[in-house]
Amino acid sequence: MDIVSFSKAAKVEREVKQARDSYPSLDGRLDAVSVGNVVSVRLKTELPTVGEAGRLYLVRQDSSNQNESTTYTYSSGEYVKVGGDRVSNHPENGTINLNGTKTVIYNHPVTHSADMLTDGSHNVIMTLDEREKLSNIEREANHYTHPDTHSADMISDGETHVSMTWGERKRLNVIDPWESISDLVDYTDVVTYFAFDMQGRVIRQVVTDNYTEQLVREPVLTLPASPKGYAQDDSFLVISIGEIYRYDGLDFVQLPTLVDVIYQYDEGRLVAKSITRVGTTPVQTNFQYIYDSYGNRIAVKKY
Repeated sequence: MDIVSFSKAAKVEREVKQARDSYPSLDGRLDAVSVGNVVSVRLKTELPTVGEAGRLYLVRQDSSNQNESTTYTYSSGEYVKVGGDRVSNHPENGTINLNGTKTVIYNHPVTHSADMLTDGSHNVIMTLDEREKLSNIEREANHYTHPDTHSADMISDGETHVSMTWGERKRLNVIDPWESISDLVDYTDVVTYFAFDMQGRVIRQVVTDNYTEQLVREPVLTLPASPKGYAQDDSFLVISIGEIYRYDGLDFVQLPTLVDVIYQYDEGRLVAKSITRVGTTPVQTNFQYIYDSYGNRIAVKKY
């Protein structure tokens, strides 16, 4: 080593020793080191491609060290971290090597107050209030086991599935799985008239042929006394007698009945149904429906 290089190295060692003895913090020590021997850059990418041996390089915002200030030296063709490391637990952190001599410029205390900590990107500090709140929470307090059974009242409608009310269940139970239309398989070109009660349930169903023009109107309880208000071809079901009439422009004319079905209900449930197939010899088929105590249909008697 020539006399000039030796003098520079000795000067840096003296400045580092003085800074170490006079300043308690790493930042203070680094600021005290001669500016002529410290190169300061904001980002690590701004470091010279080739550094100088014996010179300190301070990166003020080091992305590899949580954007904290970090000190480097240049050795063997690369920059070597020598101080300010918050990522590594290397035992020689805070030590720099000048001309083969290790010099401690910062010793991290064994313990220190948590008040100097700040929230990081992934981990955060805890306040005393938060610790107390956490200590009062029972272990597995947020653990939840869904019960085997529960009331359907807590179920809400989804996009593809919906819940059912008691009223809907009762109404569903009165829907006959053996629809009367199944008794019309021998017929073609027919028109079926329906009558409903106040709950929207079918109470009568009458079938006529389709060979006559019919403009279907709402059913009536009894045959009107006059055709006033009716237009030609208007037709309707007379609920009380199960007959279909059509106004031909002069008077009401009865249309032929092919099938007549009567439904009977009790407490909201279908309890009986009779189907009369009208022909040369009318044939009537009766059904009686039997329910359990929960309102579920458990049997059908046909006679």
